[in-house]
Amino acid sequence: MLGAGSRAIGARTSRQPGRLSPSGSSASSTKTTGHSPDQGPPMRATEIAQRLAGDVERACLHLLRDGKRKGHEWICGDLDGSAGESLKVHLTGEKSGVWSDFATGESGDMIGLWMQTQNVDLPTACREAMDWLGIKQPKVEAPKRRFSKPAKEGVSSLPPQGAEWVRSVRKISDAAMAAYKLAFKKGALMFPYLRDGDLIAAKYRAIPEKKFWTDADCEPCLFGWQVIDPGQRRVILVEGEFDALAMWDYGMPALSVPFGGGDKGKQQWIDNEFDRLACFDEIVLALDSDAAGAQATEEIAKRLGRERVRVAVLPRKDANQCLIDGIPADEMRRAVDSARSLDPENLKSAADYADAVWAELSKTGPEAGIRLPWSGKAQSLVLRPGETSLWAGINGHGKSQVVGMIAVSAVKMGHRACIASLEFTPPKLLRRLHIQAIGRREPTEGQSRMLSQSWRDSLWVFDPGTKDKADTLIETMRYAVKRYGVELFVIDNLSKLGIKDDDYAGQQSFVDRLSDFSRTENTHVALVHHVRKTEKGESQLPEKGDIKGSGGIVDMVDTAVIVWRNKPKEADVRKAGRLTQDLIVRPDCMLGCVKQRNGDEEPFISLWFEWQTYRYFDRPPTLPEYADGSPSWHDQEAFT
Repeated sequence: MLGAGSRAIGARTSRQPGRLSPSGSSASSTKTTGHSPDQGPPMRATEIAQRLAGDVERACLHLLRDGKRKGHEWICGDLDGSAGESLKVHLTGEKSGVWSDFATGESGDMIGLWMQTQNVDLPTACREAMDWLGIKQPKVEAPKRRFSKPAKEGVSSLPPQGAEWVRSVRKISDAAMAAYKLAFKKGALMFPYLRDGDLIAAKYRAIPEKKFWTDADCEPCLFGWQVIDPGQRRVILVEGEFDALAMWDYGMPALSVPFGGGDKGKQQWIDNEFDRLACFDEIVLALDSDAAGAQATEEIAKRLGRERVRVAVLPRKDANQCLIDGIPADEMRRAVDSARSLDPENLKSAADYADAVWAELSKTGPEAGIRLPWSGKAQSLVLRPGETSLWAGINGHGKSQVVGMIAVSAVKMGHRACIASLEFTPPKLLRRLHIQAIGRREPTEGQSRMLSQSWRDSLWVFDPGTKDKADTLIETMRYAVKRYGVELFVIDNLSKLGIKDDDYAGQQSFVDRLSDFSRTENTHVALVHHVRKTEKGESQLPEKGDIKGSGGIVDMVDTAVIVWRNKPKEADVRKAGRLTQDLIVRPDCMLGCVKQRNGDEEPFISLWFEWQTYRYFDRPPTLPEYADGSPSWHDQEAFT
């Protein structure tokens, strides 16, 4: 892919084709400069072009001094600034900085215009434009290092037998051999590593045996710079010199890494080529499809910038094998053009979710999740997979009983649950759950054992121990999801996890971990918590802001419910000395939903408490049945 503005660069081009001449060896002193990893990625050509477009009129005045503004365009005769109106540069709108020469058909962006008017290649244009814009790219200077250069004595053109071997065995064309300047030295094929016409390094290969060697102490660099178009914005890197020649024959000139696949030490060439590669918008890695190639891909992407690296999957192990096997050029181009990006695993295109989105939009049945065991408004409050809910209330207001009943009901409906009660021992917790599930204050042994057996594969309890409760809990929860497919976790309560009451950051961090857990494991976590003491006392339903800890806790959960015991009603019953119809219809408990991120409603739910069985119901009893204390006024089958 050529960058915008691909006119041939003339005599002042900074990179000219290299030539081998029979002169002596030499050594060079090089101060290695590199980009600091702490300063962010280098600026690409297109980014610099966008910066220029942001100050486009001043840039036009700098590059095309003899031009003039006419309406929303800067006009002149041509790229040399002659009089006329054939060349136009947009000064406003979405096309700001886009130029076209209507006499020649050339067009491009502001970096392309800089290249053409200043007669320089892409790296030079980028450096000059950044200086003009006042953009400073921090660099880290390494100590000076001296590199040797290959001796040119004994270098000759490729002999007929050598060229024939390359043609017949490697299927490489004469044009590719000429472009990459293959030579011969001391009976071996020579791959010259050229930069700006200068011989920097060389690699040698025996023919026909596969034996390689290099000159000592030469600068590690890329092979093939002389074939890269000065205006090109995309560069292809391959793993071997013959692969580079093969890509040339496919019409896609490429550079080769010097030492093949592998990580770290094998890719030390990056230190010396970093600045030259900085301006490219896209770097396509067409490396070998093996473990060494994968290691090289990861190391190169990390060093050069994952956001601009693409990975091409070739039809064969490498580019030269594709050429040998006769893979068509259009298939190779498709492989390169469709190179995949190295996006982080948690970054996905919205299009990747097309099926899931339509499944959400086209749902006709009930929403996925656990329903509460009450009718009416309660059915609009759903414990969805992948979410975390907070159940807060004043001490003694029935938080544990409410969430326990929800868990028992969930198991009855076919879900799997796990309860971590940090206030009760497992036997005492299960005693209360048995009473709720069976609906009798004193169930028989047979009823209890039968219930225990029915819960063997559907209800688990967590025995926390005494140390590292939070870490142990999450680790155990993850096991329970993987091993048993648990869909609902109840944690009772946050204050018993070894996190101090005034450690708001620690509490928030733990809730954040729970939210991550529920989302990644696609399960639901119900967390019990307290509300702080307020001037209102217990006579009014607490509000969202009354929940203990920082507001960040409520921010992180998906659903928040406040459990409130109607203490004013209890006081009125004691004052009246009996239950009246007016008192009966007043609820014993209120569940106030103060947040439901993915629900259409935030319902307030009225409940009536049956103290003999610790159960809550969604309607009041009739007066006579309630008065004698009998539990018969509600459906016993609901929880048995």
